[in-house]
Amino acid sequence: MLLGFQNAETSQTLGEGLQEYYASRDDLARGRGLSDQAQEFFRCHDAAHVLFGCSTTLLNEGMVKMWSFFGTDAGIGRLLSYYRLPESQEIYTTLAWGDVASTAARSTIVMPKVLLRCRRMSRRWPWAEPEHHSGAPLADLRRDFGIDVLTIE
Repeated sequence: MLLGFQNAETSQTLGEGLQEYYASRDDLARGRGLSDQAQEFFRCHDAAHVLFGCSTTLLNEGMVKMWSFFGTDAGIGRLLSYYRLPESQEIYTTLAWGDVASTAARSTIVMPKVLLRCRRMSRRWPWAEPEHHSGAPLADLRRDFGIDVLTIE
């Protein structure tokens, strides 16, 4: 089932999309004793999920990583440091190898599409400032940044 923020032309704002995203999963890493650095990462990462129209399936998690690496101004070094955090590493321990293998196979087709869409963006999303755009409609943000949502479940 697709969520509203995954629709490329949704009338939701970024803030409304984030509310829907959080309501869709009780187990998302938020607060719960996270380090300040992890809280910062997940705040920005969750906004990227919504902006780029990605769910929390394993394939979509891979897609949001690619969007974040190549479609934001965060920089690969900064993002890699976030993915090395204990809170991020803890998530990886919950993944089943079969799921990882099947997702890796599907990724060979999907990730080049994401990379092409990143390349076509008119400018990079400001990673650390999602709250500055929380009241803006997602459709307008996507047009402004040249984001072409790729919805795959």
